[in-house]
Amino acid sequence: MQILIFEGIATSGKSTVIGNLEKALQPDKKVRVAYEDETHVPIMEARAELHLEFFKHLINKIVSEKADIAILDRLYMTQAYRAKSNLGPYKELEEYLGQHNARTIFLKVDEGGIAERIRKATLHRDPEWSEYVKTHGQEEQIASYYIEQQRGQLELLEQSKLPYKIFDTTLHDYDAVTKEILGLTKMPLKREAKCT
Repeated sequence: MQILIFEGIATSGKSTVIGNLEKALQPDKKVRVAYEDETHVPIMEARAELHLEFFKHLINKIVSEKADIAILDRLYMTQAYRAKSNLGPYKELEEYLGQHNARTIFLKVDEGGIAERIRKATLHRDPEWSEYVKTHGQEEQIASYYIEQQRGQLELLEQSKLPYKIFDTTLHDYDAVTKEILGLTKMPLKREAKCT
């Protein structure tokens, strides 16, 4: 089994790349995708908690389904940032993930383009996103929050014991990103350098 954990701020392209990967991998591989409604939404309200048991249970469930490749739309890194934690408490979780050939894929957006992405997302994302933007301040304020979140998550990524790769999705070149990730699924795991 391989596990791909996608991290990155909202609007970074996680859903698009995950959808592309799922289509490209099937029907040759059994693919299990865990979207945010399974990985992130159930714990959103308890921002300050680490949710270690939640993540252990979720990963055990996914591993027990015996897919060839499991793709997770966010996992503990987002929560560690929200809880203002380092990755120390997640050490055991990372060790377990490492036994199942896990790697993190981080989708990074140039900070100067984040505000524009938020503006565009209000035009095509679900109504919940528009409501989120309306209730959380001006687009520039939300962009500032996501800039800080991306910086914080990149710092956490440096602490991770799992191999990872960073892809710059500023130019929305999701097909090229998908193709490179497909190549990674055929390679042995190692700690990987940033991809720009």
